[in-house]
Amino acid sequence: MMDKKWIPTPLIKKEEQLVIPIAKKELRTFFRRFQIGFGLIKLFINLIYLAIVRRLTAKIIGREVSDFCQKSGVLWVKLGQLLSMRSDLFPSELCKELACLQDHVEGFESETVIKILEHELGRPLNDIFSQFVMEPVAAASIAQVHKAFLIREKIWVAIKVRRPGIDQLFNLDMRVIRQLFQTLHRFSILRFMRWPEMLAEMEQVFQEELDYRYEVSNQQRLRNTLDNHHIYVPKVFEGYCTKKILVMEYIDGVAMSDFLRILKIDPVRMETWMDENGIDADKIGRRLFVSYLRQVLDDNLFHADLHPGNIILLRNNRISLLDFGSLGTSEGDLLRKYDIFLQALSTGQYAKAVDVFLLIMPFVPSIHLSSVKEDMQRRLLAWNNRCRVKELPYEDKSTNMVFDEMTRVMGKYGVSINWSFFKLLRGWTTMDTSLRELIPEADLPRLMQTYIRRREIREARLLLKQLPNDMLKLQNLIDYPRELSEAAIYKGASIRRLAQVFEGTTTQVSRLAAMTFEIGAALFFIVTIILGFVLLNQHTSAFNFIPGEIVTAGLSIFPVLDIQVWLLLSAFTLNGFFTMTKIARRFRRQD
Repeated sequence: MMDKKWIPTPLIKKEEQLVIPIAKKELRTFFRRFQIGFGLIKLFINLIYLAIVRRLTAKIIGREVSDFCQKSGVLWVKLGQLLSMRSDLFPSELCKELACLQDHVEGFESETVIKILEHELGRPLNDIFSQFVMEPVAAASIAQVHKAFLIREKIWVAIKVRRPGIDQLFNLDMRVIRQLFQTLHRFSILRFMRWPEMLAEMEQVFQEELDYRYEVSNQQRLRNTLDNHHIYVPKVFEGYCTKKILVMEYIDGVAMSDFLRILKIDPVRMETWMDENGIDADKIGRRLFVSYLRQVLDDNLFHADLHPGNIILLRNNRISLLDFGSLGTSEGDLLRKYDIFLQALSTGQYAKAVDVFLLIMPFVPSIHLSSVKEDMQRRLLAWNNRCRVKELPYEDKSTNMVFDEMTRVMGKYGVSINWSFFKLLRGWTTMDTSLRELIPEADLPRLMQTYIRRREIREARLLLKQLPNDMLKLQNLIDYPRELSEAAIYKGASIRRLAQVFEGTTTQVSRLAAMTFEIGAALFFIVTIILGFVLLNQHTSAFNFIPGEIVTAGLSIFPVLDIQVWLLLSAFTLNGFFTMTKIARRFRRQD
């Protein structure tokens, strides 16, 4: 359990607390498809009208699409947030409008909450909780959160309860989105969006968010890894968790969203509160930044939705994280490349950084890459120079900004970017809202270097710690050669597969080239024979014995030239025949 000495003093006054309105009507799905269809038609007509009157801009498109997603809720808000990350495809004004989408909706009645809890837990609520706060402390399109006190464990908990009927609504919306994406893909509309890949990513993410058993597992895993980062993850009470409810330790701290709000409207009060609780905004920001690097590169398990509502401030620069429905991991090869890329970025090796970044991309078109590399290196150098100037706004030097620049260059030259890479960027994007206020003057390349140095120290300590045990284990002397042998076999198999592909490709090319030169040799041979006939016809009487005028008439179309000219032309074509034959034989030998 969290140590009570970490609990800070209250920051938000009672009258400043946001009250969540309760919807009296139940969630209805009967007219859902009609509602979404009508909304899409209305959006399309509005965009056409604005284009006709010449008022259509990227910012207005973003605002219209954002308004549609906000009204449609659930999956459409998530879809808008996903599209906001595709800065390689859309203008920055459009992406900024979509990035402002927030998942805030009305709550549902507490009587419905109690029914769901008693049905899921299989017993009356009074048998489990001595106190249950009827007013929700948070609400979103998928669930709302209540505060309660567990009788047996004697602790305040936060209970996340899934909205009734949300699974039916999800299936309806997913069906509409699936049909929409399939239509766009079938007619090759905005093909660069890679609709099938995006659809698969959405289905996986949203299915996991609807089943809290995934979130329970995510939270327990991150609780183990983030403890070393001095970041607290609430304990999950797995015995009370089901597919529809999640019960975890209640964190009595100050949400980063409230911190940022009060910082703007009452900075004096904020300064007093920070002094009372031993909080340094700069240290908080650096801890968040370095922790995210460690989550991505060291642990390969990262929180992919670090918006201010999911970050809780505690005493003495402690942090707690919430909402683990969106967790990310990377395939090993991608992770290694990403690691090398960030190291090169932090040390100013921009040519290397660009080369590795291109290796991360799943598809690079057949273009001359020198222009792409020069463009990206120039932008990276400009970003590095901006990072050295403290007075510049954080937006001009954030990691999100540099990734945004690079993905735009990728889109400009037609380089495809996979959706799994954007899950990494989502963490940076959502976290930047907090970092903008916490470390506005930070030199991010130096922060990256600090992380790399500390990682090297941790790895050296771990090696020294394990070295005595490893030296005593004679089994390692047997295991290491075997592991090296297995690695060699694996690498050898990979190289052979690549060689087979290359060999198959070169064989086909050689065969095609051989056929081409053989056809050329045959044409030269035919021309040589024709030239010989013309020479004999014009300067000898070799064809006088042939009855009729067919042959002589055909050969008479050629101009009358001296015998030396015809001999020279015949020698030239004969040489072409032998040359083509020789080249064709070489390609046949390669085949």
